[in-house]
Amino acid sequence: MRVERLVGSFCLTLLVATLAGCDCSGDITGGQACTGTGAPEGCGRPCSASSPCSPGLYCGHDGECTADCSATVTCGAGRVCSSEGRCVESGGLDGAVTDAQRPDAMGVDRTCASVTVDATRSTPNVLLIIDRSLSMNEDFGADSRWDTLEDALLDTPDGVIFPLQSSVRFGFVMYTQSRTPSGCPDLISVPSALDNYDAIETEYRMHDPAGDTPTGDSIQAVLAQLDSLIDAPDQPTVFVLATDGEPDTCEDGSDEVGGRAESLAAVQAAYGRDIRTFVISVGEDVGEDHLQEIANAGIGNAPDATPPAEFWVATDTAGLRAALETIVGSVVSCELTLEGEIDPDRACDGEVRLGGDPLTCGTDWRAVDENTIELLGAACDRLQSGGEALTASFPCGVIII
Repeated sequence: MRVERLVGSFCLTLLVATLAGCDCSGDITGGQACTGTGAPEGCGRPCSASSPCSPGLYCGHDGECTADCSATVTCGAGRVCSSEGRCVESGGLDGAVTDAQRPDAMGVDRTCASVTVDATRSTPNVLLIIDRSLSMNEDFGADSRWDTLEDALLDTPDGVIFPLQSSVRFGFVMYTQSRTPSGCPDLISVPSALDNYDAIETEYRMHDPAGDTPTGDSIQAVLAQLDSLIDAPDQPTVFVLATDGEPDTCEDGSDEVGGRAESLAAVQAAYGRDIRTFVISVGEDVGEDHLQEIANAGIGNAPDATPPAEFWVATDTAGLRAALETIVGSVVSCELTLEGEIDPDRACDGEVRLGGDPLTCGTDWRAVDENTIELLGAACDRLQSGGEALTASFPCGVIII
């Protein structure tokens, strides 16, 4: 929430929008008489204790003459216009305002009508680690595994990356073993960034499957290059590993036992750097026991943890797309940080909208603490699917100055 903190109990002034109805005198029509046609002469003139305003005006806290009311702008029921142009409780002689009647002595809520706040969520780095081994050319329904994975990631508008690219920092690494002396692991990468669809699409479509599956060596190489691959190291980072076969090693393209051990060690090393790993098998050629140990290690669980971590085995195009959507959607946080503080006990007096639709407090969203709100249920699902703007506004009484 971008607001100025003024001295004492002055109004909050919203910097990102003009708020009608902000009244530093305690009435919702603060300064109204000085707006539009027919404003009293002297509105906006600089003023101070030594340079008072003309009759019908008072010196506002911004050092300019203003008026809440005038001969043509009236106050609400039970209030009258003072000789200084303030709306006050009726009862003073001829509308004059005594010290006891001034709004700042009457306990009036000296705040604005409402404030629209900036609500920002974390924008994670999602590094897609894609197996480019030769077996990715095998059939997967109507297309190859490689082409089906491409569609699931890069179709527009329904692929995983396109609708979420403004809220997720997608990065991309494809790996294989090229069999040249210095070619293992052979990595082709696109560093993570917002709005990264075009760069990833271009790189993916320039290459075809070839070589073996040195998964562990490749993850370790990614970790060694992490500083150049991650756009925002202060944001959460996750790996999404999509592979279609048992891992091997750079030293031996047929060593599946060693490949499994190296893959597990690499995922554990990633978790040691606060990076979670989620694994998808493209087809059914990876043993589920290995997928389970990778899934458990990917979230820091023991190999035999209960309940076991989730992994995905995609056997068709729909299953592959659903797996990717579930994983990527789960790392888009439904908690949003407010740029300012609110009173959590009064948060439901505010309004939160998603894609222009009002959300119900307690059902669709809740206040976590003074700085955080969280979307719930279907509203969270909508936020994670991307493409919809979220706005939040609160009465100034809910804002903690």
